[in-house]
Amino acid sequence: MVQNVILVFFRRRLSQRPAVEELERRNILKQRNDQTEQEERREIKQRLTRKLNQRPTVDELRDRKILIRFSDYVEVAKAQDYDRRADKPWTRLSAADKAAIRKELNEYKSNEMEVHASSKHLTRFHRP
Repeated sequence: MVQNVILVFFRRRLSQRPAVEELERRNILKQRNDQTEQEERREIKQRLTRKLNQRPTVDELRDRKILIRFSDYVEVAKAQDYDRRADKPWTRLSAADKAAIRKELNEYKSNEMEVHASSKHLTRFHRP
């Protein structure tokens, strides 16, 4: 019984997926081969190299009175090792906390946030 419910659920979800043509139209799915990607990368590399080669030299910048200062030395200091992983407080929120945040956000959007009259229909409210 439970398996049938799960199968029905997944079939319904799969039937709601957009077709390949729709994904291509929305520029989400791109039909390309390795050769096309390599050509695009080569063109980008050429364009960026060309831009780098067109940079003015230090003497040209000085002639145009653009001040550039170079330091004769670089200071290096020891840094202690520390945990670089970010704290993610939203992972510790309870369902009630999340609902309260959504409610407060919806109230702010409906009462306090200034929105042009022609754009009000685009305001996204979160489910309660």
